[in-house]
Amino acid sequence: MKIESNVISSLPRIDIQNRDNNQVKMVTGPALPGHDSVEISEAARDLAAGTGGRELPVGAIKHLSVRKFFTAEIDASLDQLLKGKSPEVEEAVNYLISSNFVPGSSVSDESERAALLESGLSQAKFIADNYMTKGEAAEFLATMNKIAAYAKTRTVDPETGDASYIDIPHKPEGAPDDYVDIDSLMKKYDPESADKLVEIVTDMSNGGSGEGFMEIMLEFKQKLAKNPQWSRNYRTEINDLNSVLNNTKIDNRFAGADTSNMAAFLEDMNSKFQNTSFENKNFLTRNIEYFALVLGKKI
Repeated sequence: MKIESNVISSLPRIDIQNRDNNQVKMVTGPALPGHDSVEISEAARDLAAGTGGRELPVGAIKHLSVRKFFTAEIDASLDQLLKGKSPEVEEAVNYLISSNFVPGSSVSDESERAALLESGLSQAKFIADNYMTKGEAAEFLATMNKIAAYAKTRTVDPETGDASYIDIPHKPEGAPDDYVDIDSLMKKYDPESADKLVEIVTDMSNGGSGEGFMEIMLEFKQKLAKNPQWSRNYRTEINDLNSVLNNTKIDNRFAGADTSNMAAFLEDMNSKFQNTSFENKNFLTRNIEYFALVLGKKI
């Protein structure tokens, strides 16, 4: 298990507003919310779902999926939509995100990842049709489509084998539309100051004085005021990234499955799985069987 946190995100922020006058305002006090991420062993996840090397019965080991943090907006949307829903529904959503949308390195074949993603979209449709109101369903599917669009940006470095995704914009919930992430700006335009801040914060966590912190922040505030194009460029990049998340269309070979009840859904989906070109379709059938198991279907 690995727990990570963004060091710079814990720093006081500079609130940059550009409504008419390119105002730059220092905000003191607690930082805008950052986030932590938790990475669970791929082997543990596979073993729990019955998709590892050993053919254990599906669901032989139960586990709780940890939902990946994408953006404050996406996280808040899912939290609101799942509020009041049964724990099984929330676990099913978390499961399909972690196992279908952004499975870890245990699923290295790109065609298998694509098939799992599309199956995940159909599973999301089942949840929307059976556990949500019409309004909730529309918002839920839009949010899941954003996550799917993010997942489709995955690239793998041919030399190292490391996978990466687009750096999606992180705007705190309730922040204005013209919000600018000071962390990103400092790392891009003044990396030396960003590195110094990390050193100071690390020293402060070990009982240090934090000397030099405010000086660096004030100096960067002055640099921002002299270089308004930094903020403009940032917003342009954010708009482009949001366009990717909001407008990516994913062809789903499993679309249109019967979602009237779980038995019909499983039968229809398994029929669609049989029409795929995969020699071994177990990764799809066992994945959806575990999804059904989480929602209370006996397999």
